[in-house]
Amino acid sequence: MSDQTQLDLLSTQIEEMWAHQATLLDIVDRSDQWRSAHGQDWTFADVPYHLAYCNRDLVYRPIKLGRDLPIVDRVSISTAEDLGQWNERQFAARPPGQTPEETMAQLRASWDEIRVLFSQWTDADLQRPWWMPFMGGMWLTVRDGLGWTLGHDWSEFMQLRIHMNCDEPVPSPEITTHFLGTFLGGVYPQMLDAEAAHGREFRAVFVFTDPGASCFTIEVSAGAATARPGEAEGADLVLTQSAESFEKTRSGMRPLADAIQQGEVLVSDMESLAIMGQLFPM
Repeated sequence: MSDQTQLDLLSTQIEEMWAHQATLLDIVDRSDQWRSAHGQDWTFADVPYHLAYCNRDLVYRPIKLGRDLPIVDRVSISTAEDLGQWNERQFAARPPGQTPEETMAQLRASWDEIRVLFSQWTDADLQRPWWMPFMGGMWLTVRDGLGWTLGHDWSEFMQLRIHMNCDEPVPSPEITTHFLGTFLGGVYPQMLDAEAAHGREFRAVFVFTDPGASCFTIEVSAGAATARPGEAEGADLVLTQSAESFEKTRSGMRPLADAIQQGEVLVSDMESLAIMGQLFPM
C-alpha cells in the first residue's frame, strides 16, 4: 500500500484552516458584514474571492498540471508592486454584481477541487513539480506548494479574524509555527541589506507567546542571514509578541512603533531594534 503519511498530515492541516475560514465567513454571512472594511482597499466580501482565485491559479492548476502549466499562466511576482498589480487584475476579472453567495460557492468549489486531486495521490507525489510564483517565479515541489498554501491560509484567516475583532477560532500551534518559520526563514534572508550586513554579526530572537508556538532566531553573519527554530544565547535583540501581533505589524495593519508603545511587542533593546531595521529594510 502506498504511503500517504506526509500528504495526510498536510491535508489535515489545510482542512483545519479551511474550516477556520468557513467559521469566520459564516459569521460574516449571518451578520451581513460583507461590506465591512478589510483594511483600506478591501471589504470582507473580497476575502473569499481572493482565497478562491489563489486556490485555483496558484495551487490547484500549477499542482495538477506541473510542467505542463502554460507559460502564460506561470505567474511571476518579484515585488510588492507586482503582487498588488496581480491582485488588481484578478479582482478586475470578477463579474459585475457577483454576490457573496456566488463567491462562497467559488471558494467551496476550489476546496473540493484540491481535495479530489489529493485523494488520488501519495507521498511520492509530493515531489512533483509546482510553479512557485514569488521571487520572480521558479519550479519547486508540490510539498512546497502545500506549505505555501497552509501559510497563506493562516495569514488571510488571521487578518480577517483581527478585522472582525475575534479571538477564535485558534489554529493549531503546529500551523502557527509553520507560518512563522516560513515567513522568517523565507522573507528575512531575502530582505537583508548587503551593505548594512557587511562585517556585522547580529542575532535576533523572536519569542512568540502563543501556547505551543516555537521561537526563532535570525542570525546575520558573513554577509548572509539565516533563520532557525530555537532561541540563541547572547542575542543582540529579543522581540516578544503573539503571532497575531506579528501578523499585524508584518502585514502593515499596525505600525511596529504603535505596537511597541501599546505593549503588544516587547523589545529588549531599542538600539538593537534600530540596527535590525537597517539590516532588514522590510
